[in-house]
Amino acid sequence: MTGVQNPLLIVAGIALLALLMALWQLLVVRHLRREIEQLREQLAATPEAEAKMPISFSTSLDSAEREQLQASPPVMPRNSAEKYRYVGSLAEQGLDAKGIAEALQMPPAEVEQLLRLAKLKPITSTD
Repeated sequence: MTGVQNPLLIVAGIALLALLMALWQLLVVRHLRREIEQLREQLAATPEAEAKMPISFSTSLDSAEREQLQASPPVMPRNSAEKYRYVGSLAEQGLDAKGIAEALQMPPAEVEQLLRLAKLKPITSTD
């Protein structure tokens, strides 16, 4: 009879331990929910904090890009040789034709042509 009671005692002990852990977890979850609710109330009570918080990531990114463009407008190349050198240097930095076209506000076909020319003739500082 003692051989049958030992496994039952082990199972009962494990069940009791699981019950205690579930109760402990329930208490922790309730405590965390109360803390979250208190933090939400504190956040709602401070209107200046809400005004400073961006509405969304894309909105804040758009406004940051507009501010950057207003602060320092990009230097645009003036002539063909300058465009050629500028496109080549941007390509060396790892930008692709589409990225260069967007950065310089040029047609992608023109940028691709300038990139082909840059591959044929290396860019030099003196022409």
